[in-house]
Amino acid sequence: MNVANTSEPVVSNADDAASIVLDQAMWAAEQGTFPVGGCIIENATGRVVQAMHNNVLKPLADSDKTFTYDPTAHGERQLVYWYYANKDKLGLPGPSELTVVTSLDPCAMCTGTLLTAGFNVGVVAIDDFAGINFNDVPPALRGLAELKFGYYACGEKGQDPGTYVRKYVGGPDVVFRETAVSAQRLVGCSDIFQASLDKVRTTSSESGLPPSGLSDPAKLPDNSPVKTRFRSVYDGAFRSKTPKSRLPGAQLYELLTLVKDSAPEAKNAVALLDPFGNVILCLADRFDLSPVHTAFMNVTQSYAITRHGLMDDKDTRQSATEYLTHPKYGTFVFLYAPNPKDSTTIMTLGAYGSTMEGPVPQIFPANFQYYNPPLEGTVEEFRSVIMGLPPFYTQLAQISAMKVAFSIE
Repeated sequence: MNVANTSEPVVSNADDAASIVLDQAMWAAEQGTFPVGGCIIENATGRVVQAMHNNVLKPLADSDKTFTYDPTAHGERQLVYWYYANKDKLGLPGPSELTVVTSLDPCAMCTGTLLTAGFNVGVVAIDDFAGINFNDVPPALRGLAELKFGYYACGEKGQDPGTYVRKYVGGPDVVFRETAVSAQRLVGCSDIFQASLDKVRTTSSESGLPPSGLSDPAKLPDNSPVKTRFRSVYDGAFRSKTPKSRLPGAQLYELLTLVKDSAPEAKNAVALLDPFGNVILCLADRFDLSPVHTAFMNVTQSYAITRHGLMDDKDTRQSATEYLTHPKYGTFVFLYAPNPKDSTTIMTLGAYGSTMEGPVPQIFPANFQYYNPPLEGTVEEFRSVIMGLPPFYTQLAQISAMKVAFSIE
């Protein structure tokens, strides 16, 4: 729903804002994706600039099934990307003058995205499994999170604030921080998410054949839809190969370095290898687009969206099923391990967890690898950030990052 291009509704309190994001969550549930919604509100006026819901899963054409469209397409992340794509032509205020109101406690990816962009954040319902409120962010970011995030009070109009179910906790610039959401809307935002969570998560995490059931896409002709679609994103798709997908060597290191150096202001590059060792994508940061267009975000989004496009076409669905699979069976290789003190690292780790959306096959070496230590900070600090994430990332997705076995020295 694009409210920015309709009547630009104006709201005046937290409960009305909660109503908007709950409606978005309901539309997400109807679509068959994670039932979470959000909106951007201008602090000074209460104008609802934009509202969006989760789009991780979308229906396939001529089918009753949904399929992973973009594992990063959470409502809050999409709102931030939308903002950067439209801020100049719409003359939007800076992020510090806006609040992203969300139906559910943002996950690690969305938290990192929002902190990096600088938005204020108003939260309706709590998620203690994947949500990362300001008490759970790394110490280096905790002060910023405490200033930017706010958890709305819960109570009824006219009720003594001393009897509220929950008092407001959070930063001073969150819109409507002096008002409360109703218990009905708070429970609604929580219950609708929990009602279909397991089903949606399973659909996302099991969207692909195991390697034993796949065919090698390197054997496809160059004019095959699989190759041409991915080469429209990255021209080198399926042109190079690592003999063992979990043991990348010097060739991939050189490719990652070349890709990073060719992108303006890029600090990192990430490659995705399929189970056969084919380099599907190798992309760098795109900070010319926004501060949240990091290499990993670009890779995981591009892979999923391109794959969904092939699955969404009945003429290419069979080849997409036969030659492409869930990235948990492949290998993500970073040129540099993420900086442990940077908010984009929380975003990256969260996006990785959302890409997996379930247990990662316990294959050694790991699905998440890097050649070099962080440009700032240490590997030990980076691992500490991973271990401090909420249970979804440490217990379900079981994020584990390791150095590439190949020595670059």
